[in-house]
Amino acid sequence: MTATFSDATAPPRIAAIDVARGIAVYFMAAYHLAWDLTDFKLAAFHLFTDPFWLAARAVILSSFLLLAGLSMVMADNRKRGWPAFWRRLAAVSLGAALVSLGTYVMFPKLFVFFGVLHCIAVSSLLVLPFLRAPAWIALAAAIAILALPHFFTHAVFDHDWLQWIGLVTKQPESVDYVSILPWTGLILIGIAYGRWRGERPAGVLSDWIPSHPVSTFTAWIGRNSLVAYILHQPLLIGLVWLAAKIVL
Repeated sequence: MTATFSDATAPPRIAAIDVARGIAVYFMAAYHLAWDLTDFKLAAFHLFTDPFWLAARAVILSSFLLLAGLSMVMADNRKRGWPAFWRRLAAVSLGAALVSLGTYVMFPKLFVFFGVLHCIAVSSLLVLPFLRAPAWIALAAAIAILALPHFFTHAVFDHDWLQWIGLVTKQPESVDYVSILPWTGLILIGIAYGRWRGERPAGVLSDWIPSHPVSTFTAWIGRNSLVAYILHQPLLIGLVWLAAKIVL
């Protein structure tokens, strides 16, 4: 990750990726709204048993991780350099710490000790060797990582300090648990796609610029997805709490 270009001269961001990330933020907020409505007894969504909600969580989470991997390749292609990488890693790590602290205050027995931001932060370091590797190598590693937890688990990984790895024999108690295995595999798939796509001519999506207010706003949300991730839940909880006071 060299630093050939400054931000002013680097190739422009791909707006379609920002819009895709913004759409993922919308769906994430909708999922968390369902959680909050259930928590405040304003609705009864079966988030942990209903196949629809289980699939929704998996799709939303996979979207963020795939885009995280793709964005790493795009940043490398733009020659953002190591300072930008470390700033991003520090921001994601700080966000992860805030999520852990906030959920510990609200759910001390179920707090997020290793959620999506924790996974992205650690995985960002683990996948660095694949940023310049051929796409097929990244894809092969992704398949291996996705498959491993289905073939090997051990009780030693059930200890609190090893649960983040993911080879557990029982699901840890947490409102959000996104372990390194298998979820880093999704980041690697994003990297593999970015490496494969980078070897082909730019398509229509690469040149697309949002012009409608909705798509422009969605792209802006996507560019600031970390801030949106941190702030949306306290805002939703406040609104649902107010609604519960009025209704109940």
